[in-house]
Amino acid sequence: MEQATLAMSHHLTPRCPRDSHVMRYEPRGIRYRSSTGQLQTLPSYHCPYMGCSVRYDPANGYFTVINEPDLPYFVDEPATNLLRCPRHGTWLYTEAKSKTDPMVLKCGVDGCTYARSSRSGS
Repeated sequence: MEQATLAMSHHLTPRCPRDSHVMRYEPRGIRYRSSTGQLQTLPSYHCPYMGCSVRYDPANGYFTVINEPDLPYFVDEPATNLLRCPRHGTWLYTEAKSKTDPMVLKCGVDGCTYARSSRSGS
C-alpha cells in the first residue's frame, strides 16, 4: 500500500461500497510491523457494519485488509477506485447525505473541495 503524502481530512463521510453505511475515521487505523521491524500506522476510515472489513484513505482508495501472520495484505475493493482527484491524484470517495440523494465523488485530502457527480456526463 502507498503511504499518504497529503493529509487526510478527519471529517469525511465516505459510504461503504458494500453496504452504504457511513464509514468512521480511525486515527490508529491499521497497525503492523514493517519488514524492518518498525511499527507502521495507516490511519483510515472503516465501515462500522458488523463483520465488514472495508477501509478508505485517499492514497489507497477503498480496500480490505486480510490479516497475514507477519504483515497485513491489502486488497483493492472491486469496481470502486475509478476516479482520482485532478488536483492531488488521490482516489475519490463516495458520499451521499441520504439514501435519496445522488452520490457525489469527493477528494479526501484535507482542505480540498473537489467534487464530481457520480452520474455520467456530469
